[in-house]
Amino acid sequence: MMLYIGIFAVIVVACVFFSLMMMKKQKETAKKYEGESGIGLAPGVKDELLNDEFSELRKQLNGAPIDAFTQCAYIATVGDKVASAAATAAKTVAWAAVGVKARYNERDNASYLVLSNNELHYVFFDEGEVRDHLVFDHETLLNARTAQITNAEKVTRMGSVMGLKPKKMHLDLNGNGLDIMYYGTVQRMPHGIISPGLGMFETQAKLQLMGRLFLDRLYKKYPQLQN
Repeated sequence: MMLYIGIFAVIVVACVFFSLMMMKKQKETAKKYEGESGIGLAPGVKDELLNDEFSELRKQLNGAPIDAFTQCAYIATVGDKVASAAATAAKTVAWAAVGVKARYNERDNASYLVLSNNELHYVFFDEGEVRDHLVFDHETLLNARTAQITNAEKVTRMGSVMGLKPKKMHLDLNGNGLDIMYYGTVQRMPHGIISPGLGMFETQAKLQLMGRLFLDRLYKKYPQLQN
């Protein structure tokens, strides 16, 4: 009996030690990308990610520059999507040639906002494939405003809100309102969650930096969206 207790105690101590070491490693890695020095590293990190795990975003932009990108919640209703597509029909048709599959179903996978010059692109991935690509132009963004996340959204969209400190913008598209919740971090890749491994903490820190870069660039272009 004492032998089993001893073995159990050793396992517990080993697990605690391992957890503490991982936490220390995570903090040390995150520190490299903090503050203004981190923002200075962001353009290089962005290009690295766009050449690798996020290459599909670069493909979707079809040669247009990518100033910054971050994760967002999927656009909630089919009506909102149709209104968005109608309001940007001319541009959306052009982007459709890149390979967007026009299928409007609701599966919470991975969605991103991509800032390209004065335009904002919404790209939705379902099981690693692009399903939606919408474009919001400069005039629309100049008239965009912040919006409050409602109590109903906190319940019905819990997966898009909990622990992510979301921000929300309201767009007016030819009389149709559209709300988008977005984050100051990236937690998912187009093909799914971050894979566990030796480089996991480095990847997490780089993705958090992408969210910070996006907010920095977005608010410089459209300061009325900053809370």
